[in-house]
Amino acid sequence: MTDLLDRRKALHRRIEDAQSRCVHIEEQMEQIQPLAALGLNWAMTAHEMNNLLMPIGNYARLAIANPQDGPLLQKSLDKILKLSERAALVMEKVMSIASPAGGKKECHNVGELLDDVFLCIGRDFAKDKIHVIRQMSQPVHVFAEKISLEQVFLNLILNGRQALLGRGGVLTITAEPRDEQVSIEISDNGPGIDADHLSHIFDPFFTRGKQNGKGLGLAFCRKIVEAHGGCISVESQVGQGTRFRILLPKETL
Repeated sequence: MTDLLDRRKALHRRIEDAQSRCVHIEEQMEQIQPLAALGLNWAMTAHEMNNLLMPIGNYARLAIANPQDGPLLQKSLDKILKLSERAALVMEKVMSIASPAGGKKECHNVGELLDDVFLCIGRDFAKDKIHVIRQMSQPVHVFAEKISLEQVFLNLILNGRQALLGRGGVLTITAEPRDEQVSIEISDNGPGIDADHLSHIFDPFFTRGKQNGKGLGLAFCRKIVEAHGGCISVESQVGQGTRFRILLPKETL
């Protein structure tokens, strides 16, 4: 009987020790989580900055290679200035946008946001044998923070372009109102994504094989869309292409 009581006491002590360790671990996790979020946000900021710095470098090289071409030089300098100003805004906003509070949201025309995005990309997709189709039967508006939503579009459009490079194809962008939401779809008819990868596509730092990138662009997109009270999803079939769908609140008139 005494031996049984001793074993019970020892078991209770082990349970108490385990509970105490769990509490300690939970306290440590609470301390670490803000640092992890900060690191992820800065990683996302670096990713977005890279999307803007690459065309800045391309325009600068174009200007250096053609110093006697006045109109081309002026165009390149204008693009560099616009992209630099945009980069400054991204640095200012990404950290706050990635938090649930987000930035200031206003009514924006989706078509005009896309115009800005393609202007920032500064690349004629036709040169890569990519045909861009934009389908909007009427002006479509969303209630959003301009810079952050444009970065979402930029990421998805560049992803589509990357999928079609070297093979050509069609990149399709559609936007239409649906009840209290706006549906925006960006799709390509590229190689597609297999099911195993598709379930992790929005996970931070997830990459597919030897594909370029650090696996942050789509994680950034999901954070931004959710901060706007919307949602983002993906459909894909190997050999047929990929479609990203964004649902966002309509503008408030």
